[in-house]
Amino acid sequence: MADSAVDCPNRRRLTTASLLCAAVALWGLGWSAWRIATEGVGVLGVNNSVPWGWDIVNFVFWIGLGHAGTLISAVLLVTGKSWRRQIARHAELLTLCAVCTAAVYPLVHVGRAWMLWQMAPLPMAGGVWPNLGSALVWDCAAISSYLLLSVGFWLMGMWGEHGPTDMRPIWGRCCVLMAALLTPLVVTVHSVVGCDFALTQRWFEPIIPPYFVGGALLSGLAAVQLIALCRGADCQLLDKLSQLTLGLGCAMGLLYALELLRTPSHWGSDYAVLTVLNVGLPALYLWPRLRCNRLAVTIISAGVLLGMWLERLHIVVGRSIALTGGSYSPTGVDVAMLLGGAGLFLALYLGISARMPGEKLDPYTCAQSPCPTRPERWAAVGATGGALLCGLWALLTQWADTAGALGSRPHGWGFWWPPLLVCALLGGGAATFIHFLYHYHRRA
Repeated sequence: MADSAVDCPNRRRLTTASLLCAAVALWGLGWSAWRIATEGVGVLGVNNSVPWGWDIVNFVFWIGLGHAGTLISAVLLVTGKSWRRQIARHAELLTLCAVCTAAVYPLVHVGRAWMLWQMAPLPMAGGVWPNLGSALVWDCAAISSYLLLSVGFWLMGMWGEHGPTDMRPIWGRCCVLMAALLTPLVVTVHSVVGCDFALTQRWFEPIIPPYFVGGALLSGLAAVQLIALCRGADCQLLDKLSQLTLGLGCAMGLLYALELLRTPSHWGSDYAVLTVLNVGLPALYLWPRLRCNRLAVTIISAGVLLGMWLERLHIVVGRSIALTGGSYSPTGVDVAMLLGGAGLFLALYLGISARMPGEKLDPYTCAQSPCPTRPERWAAVGATGGALLCGLWALLTQWADTAGALGSRPHGWGFWWPPLLVCALLGGGAATFIHFLYHYHRRA
């Protein structure tokens, strides 16, 4: 991996920019985390009416932004799109950096971060066991699984290109298989994130999972377009990405329309702004000339990212205010956390991308060659093992769940399927990665 797509002068500039962004992250996140840990969450703008403020808004935004990166790469790989090589690895890196940035916010938001171990899926000292019917348990399992498999997918893509020639059919088959496992996992993860908001007004509806998944994909595509512009992408790539953004913008418009038809009273200045930014701006891609215009793509992509952050603000803060009649005002710590998160993401992305090798081979093409092994069998065994372990853990713990006495949460086996699915996908992906590593080191 000695060869890199970035030459030395550009690498030095990227390193300098990364250090500056790291300084912003250290000020924003470090100073804010210290104040929250020493003075309490009262330094934030949260209150009894709005218990989730900008920290959770940023968390959901970065999670959505990150989920789309690997999904774009995975879907394009499974469908055999050759033009994905220009942006695939950078889209995967987008996922890793965004998820790492998102993880900071719940860690800081709990206040006493050193007590975070109590959130682990272990019986508490008070005798309360994790509730498998809770979306928060699914959320933790799904995001952790997605991050682990995304790291494996990213490393597999780089290592396989520089491995032995006779290893390439195995590498291509494992990459395609991993992409096929990641695709449903992405949809599961952000559907679960949407279910986290089931306690607020009107969120007991089946529209929530596609609502959150559509928004995540739209914001991720906007970020990928900005990355493509910075890397000097050609007109063909910009046109393809713009068409995908147009389609997702239309999907968000349909979801907004369904929501407002169901509850017309929700229409107001908030939805007017969201409609303009998340539907109106992508609709400009109906004109083919704008799809390759770099200035137009930059403005539209930046507007979509702003619109998706405002949508998360409307969901997390606006709905709480509408339900309780309270108020919310962000503090300087909230602003510092916002800027620090952006600085951390840019520091990670710029620092890693400067040393990341460019993509030369297409895994889909390599996967068409005869493969001496059957990674699909190992993936099936891993998926079965993951589901069985999750089921065994559920049988050993859920009977002791004292939260079931509340009578206000879902009961029954039907609500255990999401964690079982996530664990099965994690087991299948882990088995695929181990299968790749075994043959990679054996032939090296």
